[in-house]
Amino acid sequence: MEHVREATHALIDGVRYPEAFKRLYSRDDLDEIEPVYLTTRWASLAEQGPILVRLRGTSLANEASVCGEEALYRSLSLLSSSASTASLGEHLRQCVTFKGEGGQEKLLRFADPLVTRHWLASYEKAPLRALMGPIDRWWVADWAPNWEASRPLKWQSFRADASLEVPEAEQTPDLPPFGRHQFTALDAVVRWQLKERLTNYLSEHAITAWEHLPINERGQWLDDRLDDAIAWGVSTERQVAIWVELSLNWGEDYMTASDGLYADWARHSPNDARLSRQDQLYALDAWSRTPAANAPQSAQSHASLSQEPLFIDEEADG
Repeated sequence: MEHVREATHALIDGVRYPEAFKRLYSRDDLDEIEPVYLTTRWASLAEQGPILVRLRGTSLANEASVCGEEALYRSLSLLSSSASTASLGEHLRQCVTFKGEGGQEKLLRFADPLVTRHWLASYEKAPLRALMGPIDRWWVADWAPNWEASRPLKWQSFRADASLEVPEAEQTPDLPPFGRHQFTALDAVVRWQLKERLTNYLSEHAITAWEHLPINERGQWLDDRLDDAIAWGVSTERQVAIWVELSLNWGEDYMTASDGLYADWARHSPNDARLSRQDQLYALDAWSRTPAANAPQSAQSHASLSQEPLFIDEEADG
């Protein structure tokens, strides 16, 4: 495995690697440990941010390559470079923030492998070379999402194309700015994470209906239901979970069919039909679990799901 043999450094996401300092400093197979945030204004978050380590041997890379070590390979990526750890850290500090679509400065969780993989893949060859700078190879774990059938763990390799000549007029010490493809990549990360949380929720609270959905169709089914829910006006993750579970139990057209759940509820509770759309959804969900609805019974509560606005996701962009 070339990523094990050739890796000189690992980049660890402190959020996904709890008690990072304690765990890393207790290892005897690391030569250097450099928290990337340490010399920035986010120094107080150094343990939760990206942490660059220089490897001594292949122990950590080997551990991360084991399929059963999900928590590890989802918390780090591997790098190959002849540059010093200090130089690499200085280069990576340029990636700490980016300008959002509204021009606001945002933190980029570039050490989270899910973000890393989507982010690097969003660049064409020339800007990728500029982005990687002194990094020759960057390996990121590629695992199956939890809504798909399991498959062997793979490592996606990103390489700086040294043969690609950049015209002198286009050379700049700055990293390539975020553009449409990079924003699309971060949106894909947010949706991936939301689909994983919904899969976990449905596997626990709607397991029978969820298992009736063919596993090779679940990803697209979730995308379609998310699109439906957003178009209808949901605004929190809890509302999305309600929408998706009602779709499983009552059919994808439960909100629009003339003989669907919503139409039955509106006839049964005409006053509630005047509520806001979000409150209608809560009332509809509650009614669906009463004898009057003749519903597939679901006594589960959605109270534990987030009421935070949908798509404000700190896993992707901090």
